[in-house]
Amino acid sequence: MNNRQRELTQRLMEAFFRFRHVQRKSSVPGMKHSEIRMLHIIARHRRETGRGVKISELSRMMQVTSPTITQLANSLEARGLVERSTASDDRRVIYVQLTEAGGAVLKQVSDAFFARFNRLVLHLGPEKSNLLADLLTECFDFMRADAEKNC
Repeated sequence: MNNRQRELTQRLMEAFFRFRHVQRKSSVPGMKHSEIRMLHIIARHRRETGRGVKISELSRMMQVTSPTITQLANSLEARGLVERSTASDDRRVIYVQLTEAGGAVLKQVSDAFFARFNRLVLHLGPEKSNLLADLLTECFDFMRADAEKNC
């Protein structure tokens, strides 16, 4: 690898890494990124399975310990954003699901996220926005294939 390629590789890596921290700022005052992420996962799980999600499943999906998930669930439940229910066939199994208020918070987050990207489209213009979308899709496809090949 020559110096120019090394510099280009470093520049591209740095550009990607900068995004990690930009998206962590919550669009809902008083909510942590991890809480919003948990709400998203609960909502997606409900759409895919038709039921709430177990603490152990949340722990696996978010890649954190069960006590951490329990703390997040307690905080969200105290604010009325999620509720817990027991399985009808096994009282030991507890599901976490969104409340109507939790759904409203997710809509607020989603609307703010869309508005942010809409501002980016207005900033870049249609030609650059299409080019960026194409390049990011190509990057994602490459990274996914490369990860599968090298695992």
